[in-house]
Formats: sequence, structure tokens, C-alpha cells
Amino acid sequence: MLEVSTGRIGEFIACASIELQGWQAVLCPSRGYDLIVTRDTYIYRCQVKASTYHTERPNKLQFHFGVGGKKRRPTSDDYDFAACVSIPHRRVFFVPIFDINVITMSRTKVFFDDIDAEANSFKSTMEKLNAKKFAKSTPLRITGCW
Repeated sequence: MLEVSTGRIGEFIACASIELQGWQAVLCPSRGYDLIVTRDTYIYRCQVKASTYHTERPNKLQFHFGVGGKKRRPTSDDYDFAACVSIPHRRVFFVPIFDINVITMSRTKVFFDDIDAEANSFKSTMEKLNAKKFAKSTPLRITGCW
């Protein structure tokens, strides 16, 4: 599967998952993030990372978070949370930006077998982001959306 196809499919799966959690998601082809996620007065930027099995690693999915030419770890200046999509499972694992401490995260296919992990990780991510939002108000910069 082409990387562009994998990414696009992942964006749609992530949007559907977010909508099922009672939030709204809008595709936003902007530099640095893929979705704008809203509910009430909350607005967040989401970067989608999609993966499928590779022939050399048939039991693992890899999610690459590196940003820029020298591949640094992302920060809250880049986006608020990531949606790690397993294309074969059609499931998502959500992680807030401040919990991303690696450039590449690997997960076995068994990791995505837990049907509650998607809803639980989204709920946990939103709770952490909302708590941080109230602790420190940061202006949101949204550019490039249609």
C-alpha cells in the first residue's frame, strides 16, 4: 500500500473514531497536523500516524513521530495529540503530545486487539489535555484549514 493511501485511510479511521466518542473532527491538510478536533469550547490539533504490517516485521506496527529534517520529537507547538491508527485493525490509540517521548513507537498487533483501548485512550487523552488547558491557557494557532 502506498504511504499516501495509508495516511489518508488512517485520517478517515481517526475521524470516525473521534466522532464516535462524541467530538467533531475536521480534516485539515495543514503542515504539522491532520485534524481539528472540537467539542463545546475545546479545540485541539491532532496528528494522525497510520501503520500497516511490513514484510520485514509482520507482527509489528510502527508509528513515526519525528518532525523536521533532523527528526526531533514533536512538542505542543506542533500539535496537541496523536492518533495512532492500525489500518489492519481499523482501530486507533490516542496519545497526548506530552506523553510522546520517542521518535518511533512500535506496537505488536496484539496491542490493538483490545476493543476498549480506543475509547479508553481517547478519554484519557482528552482528560489530560483538558486538565493541562485549565492549568495553562495557550493561544491556539490554526492555519491552512479549509
